[in-house]
Amino acid sequence: MRRMKGALLTGPGQPLQIVDDLMIDAPRPGEALVRVTHCGICQSDVSIIDGKMPYPLPAVLGHEAAGEIVALGTPDDGFKAGDRVVLSMRAPCDECFHCRHGQPVLCEKSAAPPGVGEARLWRDGRPVTRGFQLGAFAEYALVSLRGLAPVPEALPSDQAAITGCAVQTAYGSVHNVARLTAGDSACVIGLGGIGLAELMTLRAAGAGAIAAVEPNASRREAAQAFGADCALAPDDPALSDRLMALTGGRGFDIVFDNVATTGTSDLALRLTRAGGKLVLVGVTGAPQPPGFSTMDLVLRQKTVTGAFLGNCHPRRDLPRIMEMAITGRMDLGALVTATLPFDDINEGLARFRRGEGVRTVLCL
Repeated sequence: MRRMKGALLTGPGQPLQIVDDLMIDAPRPGEALVRVTHCGICQSDVSIIDGKMPYPLPAVLGHEAAGEIVALGTPDDGFKAGDRVVLSMRAPCDECFHCRHGQPVLCEKSAAPPGVGEARLWRDGRPVTRGFQLGAFAEYALVSLRGLAPVPEALPSDQAAITGCAVQTAYGSVHNVARLTAGDSACVIGLGGIGLAELMTLRAAGAGAIAAVEPNASRREAAQAFGADCALAPDDPALSDRLMALTGGRGFDIVFDNVATTGTSDLALRLTRAGGKLVLVGVTGAPQPPGFSTMDLVLRQKTVTGAFLGNCHPRRDLPRIMEMAITGRMDLGALVTATLPFDDINEGLARFRRGEGVRTVLCL
């Protein structure tokens, strides 16, 4: 075991406690112990901290991370101590039913509910939940080797960290789930880290007309630099007319709903053309009914599908994303709008709640 510092959540709605008496297990065969150097703050973390999503506590959250391998459970030809890596919360086994059917994020071996299975993190001899099976708001994280991807020397670690969740969700939602082809029109609803990364991915993939819907004025202003042809507020009285005009009144080939509330899913399906595809990416804390009827789906042959982590395979997709970054096809640096010392994590959470910037990355 190794003693370490981490940010502990002990109750919903409580500030995170910085503690230095956490104990983490040594890596087993097929695992690595990673010293976390950077970790982004994600909506999923905030939803759990604020009590909007139930979670077994106490817990160390954090799942959008990069770091350096300090120990391996067994020698491995692909990795060694000192390697810079990105962590993924879904480590596919490549053998189960879902992995063999091209659905790595549904891997039966890595999709266990939180808190189920053997504990690997401890405090005072009691188990602590590792958030999303990573627990990267801490000095160290245990990771399956199948959930690691090497970081190119040219890519800064703060940018590499956000590929672990927001950017791979965006990239995979466009390529693996929507299966966009060059020239397809697309609309993105919700411009957080995922939404802005979707805009960059769409532009890099050669999409046609690209629109965005977002209440935050500063993010709407940034949308054009990220790839949007126009960005409108959801309360714009001419919203539907202006967006539909971009597609000649037909509607968009693909709509990404990164919020997925009753209101946004209603808007999203109305903006989706007949025969088009609506991709639901956002997850609300409490379940909400979709804002549409099946009649529109059936009579106009629209498709609605979910996208969890973009159905990405970390060994396949993360290297592709990082290659796009170092060759200039994606500007990950524009997504990292602030870096903070790890001890200032509660300030970073407050900034996230206020909608400041895009991605705040903690430096350990």
